[in-house]
Amino acid sequence: MSLLERRCPTCNSSEIKGHSRYTIQSGETRWIYHCLECGSYFSETKHTFLEGLRTPLSRIAMILDALNDGMGINAACRVFNVSKNTIYNQWC
Repeated sequence: MSLLERRCPTCNSSEIKGHSRYTIQSGETRWIYHCLECGSYFSETKHTFLEGLRTPLSRIAMILDALNDGMGINAACRVFNVSKNTIYNQWC
């Protein structure tokens, strides 16, 4: 089994296929998958830390890079105009 193998969140089957694509607010496209075992449909972000996240990944990466490069949490909040709770709850 591969580490990044997609599995159905309902029945844990690996028998899935791409069904359709959709575009999120940032313009990025994602897949809706169909499980051939149980018949359920699910997004590629189901049961990941990205599920329900509305912030573009590029912005998250920028903020995390700044924090990893030594920028303090208060400075990151000022520079990127986010609250401490947003950083703590969603990304740390």
